[in-house]
Order: sequence, then structure tokens, then C-alpha cells
Amino acid sequence: MPLMPRKQPFAVPAQAPAPTPSAASGEPVEKTLQRGIDLQRQSRFPEAEFCYQTVLRQQPKNAMALNLMGTLAIEAKQSATAIEYMEKAVKLDPGNAIFRNNLGNAYNVSGDIEKARKHLRKAVELDGRLVEALCNLGRSYRAELKGDIAEGFYRRALDVDPRSLAALNGMGDVLIEIGRPAEAVGCFEQALAIDKGSVEALAGLAQARKAPKGDPTLVLVHARLDLPYTSNGERVVLHHAAGKILNDQGEYPAAIRHFTKAKAISGNDFDIVRHTELYDSFVEHFDADFFAERRGLGDQSERPVFIVGMPRSGTTLTEQICASHPDVYGAGELSMIRALAGELDFDKLDPTAFVKAMRSLKPAKAKELGGKFLAYLRQRDGKAMRVIDKMPHNYELLAFISLILPNARIVHCSRDAMDNCVSCFTHNFSESHGYNADLTKLGLYYRQYERLMQHWANVIPLRMHDMPYEETVANLDARARGLIAFLGLQWDDACLRFHETERTVKTPSRWQVRQPIYASSVKRWKLYGEALDPLRAALGPLAAD
Repeated sequence: MPLMPRKQPFAVPAQAPAPTPSAASGEPVEKTLQRGIDLQRQSRFPEAEFCYQTVLRQQPKNAMALNLMGTLAIEAKQSATAIEYMEKAVKLDPGNAIFRNNLGNAYNVSGDIEKARKHLRKAVELDGRLVEALCNLGRSYRAELKGDIAEGFYRRALDVDPRSLAALNGMGDVLIEIGRPAEAVGCFEQALAIDKGSVEALAGLAQARKAPKGDPTLVLVHARLDLPYTSNGERVVLHHAAGKILNDQGEYPAAIRHFTKAKAISGNDFDIVRHTELYDSFVEHFDADFFAERRGLGDQSERPVFIVGMPRSGTTLTEQICASHPDVYGAGELSMIRALAGELDFDKLDPTAFVKAMRSLKPAKAKELGGKFLAYLRQRDGKAMRVIDKMPHNYELLAFISLILPNARIVHCSRDAMDNCVSCFTHNFSESHGYNADLTKLGLYYRQYERLMQHWANVIPLRMHDMPYEETVANLDARARGLIAFLGLQWDDACLRFHETERTVKTPSRWQVRQPIYASSVKRWKLYGEALDPLRAALGPLAAD
């Protein structure tokens, strides 16, 4: 699963534009905008919005005010609203590189990479020294696991400004993802030499290496936590960084305290009751008869492979083994299946809406949805016999996959419940993983996952293959050979040298899959002692000793 994202490098101008007619308040427009910019830089967003809206009430076509309103919408995580504002700004002033960059990055955030690159390339064409646009182009290629291309854009940004924190931290991230952690450490250290309080650099350095005893990074993390202006979002990142460093040093009680603080600050309010009701509806309605009545729907391609399971259950390791085969392309964690399920009301507040839509799914629509997914895969890779989507939470959508891609293969990764949950808890996942915000909810969530997977195993007509993590690390040869055979491919010895495969890996396991197989993560939960009592209680019988 993806980590929490870095701050987005939008370009907020240091100064407002040249004087224009006064706003209704009598204050010149440029002074009102400048006041808003200054407030925005202080994270005083409501006051900044008031300034920008004051200008827009007088001048609805003020491009700078529209652009700045878009940047505020991004801060509020309203990407659709941001795009609406920024599209207007670009239409009014198409030659403004900053506006183009901001619109491109808004599309980056929303996941529309094609539109993002269109505007970002135009921004670079207009101003080849706009570091933000170069960094954002790097981010867009990282999103598609094209780390080599991303690296090139970050290098161009650093050529323009060797002291750019956005470029140094972005370069550090991409170097980790393409398997060059030692170089990544150098980037983060350069960033910290410029700003010892850079949250992104502190977090990146913690992730890029195993921290030695006495690592001075921990002192810098604590110092940044002590600053009064450190935001809650930054505190979440910093507590995770401190926990990672202490974990590396074997200071497990202190580490788990930092992870717990991070989760408490994040404040995610995951509704486990509604989540349980959703799975109740799946178990009740998606039975063996449901699938028997719908055989033959969808696109019959055998190209897609889905690796599913809980995050941190070995999905990245399994994908890396597969992707080391010359006939397999590992596409990483794709959001497309969830987006297609959204056309059938998945993720609606009403937990029965998806069931109703699935029941009324017509053959033509099922084939259309399957075709859309296959077209999406062809954009990523047009040659490989098998293409892997390793979004772990696609386990929820196996009923949907069976109707639109009935010949797809499913690889289910599983792991000891305590180890799996603890590994989730110690990582800073994105906000979509609200169940990870406390140990009790995490344990209850895991039980629901286990219940649903047992149900699917009994009723789903898809081909499924189990990859238990403990058995994989204990006997890699046998497990890897069985996995490749399941994919319908001839064995290739490269699959046992998965750690040598050069490809971009974005998940939290990006460091581990560069190492030969190891078993030190088995039963690791025992290191944390009584701190895990809430998790053990929530897991109940699944929390085996």
C-alpha cells in the first residue's frame, strides 16, 4: 500500500501581480492578493480564502485569484474543485507557467496522469527553469513505476537549483524505489544540510537505511517535533520516522510508543460497523448460485493477474518474484478495478447499492468493464503474457473481477495475523486505510478480511493460489515454482533472484525486496510485549502464540 504522500510542490507566487483596479473594500487588488498569499504561507487558509474571494467578487475573471483558490482547494483535499478553479485560470492566461504547473499537479493528485503531463510539459516549455514543474513531471512518472524517467526530471530540477528541497527529497524517494538506497541517503542528507527540520528529508532518511545506534537523525526528529509550529500532519510523519529509527535500533517499547502517538494524532475515524455490514451483504448475496447463474460474462482474457491480501502480507515480495520472469510485467498497485467498480456504485454509503448493481449487471456492460481494464493494462505494457495488479484490497472485489474478467488469476497472500497487523501499524499508510489508526480496529478489520476471504474461497469460480508468507520465506524454491506454474508459464531461474530485478517499487516493502529472502520478520510481534494486548484481544482466536 502506498505511504502517506509528500507535500505537493504547487507554486504559490512570492508576490502578487502588478497593481490593478481596487477591490470593493478599497484596498488595491494586488495588496489583497499579497495578504492572502502571506496568510496561505502561514497555513491560515480560511483567512487566505477570504482575501481571494474578496478579489473574485469584484473581478470574477482574475486569473491569479482563481489559481490561488485552486491551491487552497488542494490543501482541503478537494482536487475536483481545485481543477475547476485552475482550468479557469489557465484559460484566462494560457502562457502562465505557474498556472500550468499547478493545474498539472492537481491532475497528478486526482490520478489523471495524461492530463497532468500535458500541462506540466507546457509549463516546462514556457519556463524551463520552473523547478516545481520538473519535480511534478518526475512524480507523474513515479506513479507509473517509470523511475528511470522520473530520475531524469529530478536531475534537471537539481541542475536548475541544487538546493531545491522538493527536488532533493523527490530524487531520494525515486532512488529508493529503483533500488539505489545509498544514493538516496546522500540526497536526504543534502536536504538536511540545507534545512535540518525538513520533515520530508527526515522521513526519507529514516526509510532509506537501517539506523545505527546513536543515529543523529533521531535527535533532529525530536527537535522538529518540539517546534510549536509543527503541524499535526507533520507530527504523524515524524513519529513514524522516530518509530522506524528506534525499531532499527532494537528499542521496541519506545518505537511502539511513537507509532501509537502517530496513530492517535492522525485521528482517522474508521466505521468498523458499516464496514462489517458491507461484508455481511457480500456474504449473503454473493453465493455459489450467484456466480453459477452468471457464467460466461465479461472479457475472457487470461492476461490479468491479481495479487490480493492484507497490506504487509507479502504482496510486494510475491509480485517481485513474478515480475522477475521475462513473460510477466508487474504494474504495481493499480486503482483501476476500484474505479470500474465505482460504475456499479461501489463505495456508496448504502452497503447494499453495490450488491443491487451487481445483480442487474448486463453481459454487454460486464464485457465493457473488462475491456476497459485490459485497455488500461495495455497502456502500462503491451507485450507481457501476464500483467500483475498487486493492489492488496482488491480482495474485496473478487466477485466483481469474476464477472468482468472470469479467466483472471488470483494470488492470495496471507501471513500470521499478529505479524501482519503489527507490520501495518508500524507503517504510515494513506488516509484511505483508516482501520490502521488503532490496534483494536485493526484487529477487528483483520477478522473481517479473514471472514470474507474464507467465503470467496468457497464460492468464487476464479482460479486462486495461496502464498502463505511464512512458507514462502522458509522454502522459496518450492513456493516460487508453484507460483509460476499457477501463472501458466515455464519456470525461469531469475524468479529466485528477485532481489536483482531492476524495476521501480513504490510500496513500503521497496527496501526489503532488494534483499535476498530472510525470515527475521516471522513472529516479530513478540518483541513488543504488552503494548499489543488490544490487538490480541481484537483478533481473538486468530492471535495464535
